[in-house]
Amino acid sequence: MTFEPESLAYDQLASVQAAVSAEPELKGSSISVSMVGRSVLLEGYVEGYGNREKATAIAALIAGPENVHDRMQGHDRKLVTRQA
Repeated sequence: MTFEPESLAYDQLASVQAAVSAEPELKGSSISVSMVGRSVLLEGYVEGYGNREKATAIAALIAGPENVHDRMQGHDRKLVTRQA
């Protein structure tokens, strides 16, 4: 079976979305997962730094740390951009 890059990106996106939504510690957070090229982009609001780290770690396990970028904000509404 041959996988096309587009198919792999869709599978990664679906896997990250499912894993983030299934994590009980992230239930109070509102995280949107999207793909930009080969990178997974996490956006939204999180309930603290620990939850941010957990979300990026989940995405990094699936897509690789070099392919995860986040623009998540804490409840203080301070935008912090970081590459995992």
